[in-house]
Amino acid sequence: MTLPKGDHGPLNVTQKARHRIMAGLGWDPAGKAKLSDKIEKAMGGKKTHHDLDLACFVYDSHNTFISVVSPNQAQDIDASGKIYHSGDNVAGFGDGDDEQVSVELKDLPTDIHHILFIAKIQTGHDFYEVADPEIHLTDGFSNDTLLETPINHEEGHNKDVFVFAHIYRSGESWQLHHVAEYLCSEENEQWHEELSRFLTIK
Repeated sequence: MTLPKGDHGPLNVTQKARHRIMAGLGWDPAGKAKLSDKIEKAMGGKKTHHDLDLACFVYDSHNTFISVVSPNQAQDIDASGKIYHSGDNVAGFGDGDDEQVSVELKDLPTDIHHILFIAKIQTGHDFYEVADPEIHLTDGFSNDTLLETPINHEEGHNKDVFVFAHIYRSGESWQLHHVAEYLCSEENEQWHEELSRFLTIK
């Protein structure tokens, strides 16, 4: 699906089984660092590997925060059991997605109205330093891609958070909002409050 940044459209999930969608985050491992690079990064508080995390923030119809699902073991599944994380990948090793969040839309509690997917770098880098970072949303039944984008655009310089996409209820169906905005984590302490601004439907 081609959905320009900022636009909204139907979430065309297959109406079979659990109506599952999956957000997937992938990146390649950092190259072997030279000693000079290691010293420079250590002095700057950066790690020599790149650790990205995929998470989703869940809100009700009033844009009130409900929960977050992330690689953190205390947050890897929501209370309903319908939103869950694949587990933490700290360096980007492995084929395909390095981290996934699955959402089973069928029988999802009705108080869940908005779900916002983000990627965050945990190792002090920005997206321009990471090798081939990419994020996408796919249909869990057909494996069709619903939305995808690389996340190393020029505006990712000096930014370590990428707000990817937002799905929300519209009557009996779901809509997809392509957000595609970069943020800096140091500028935001209350993430669930900061991210709620992306939920307003314009």
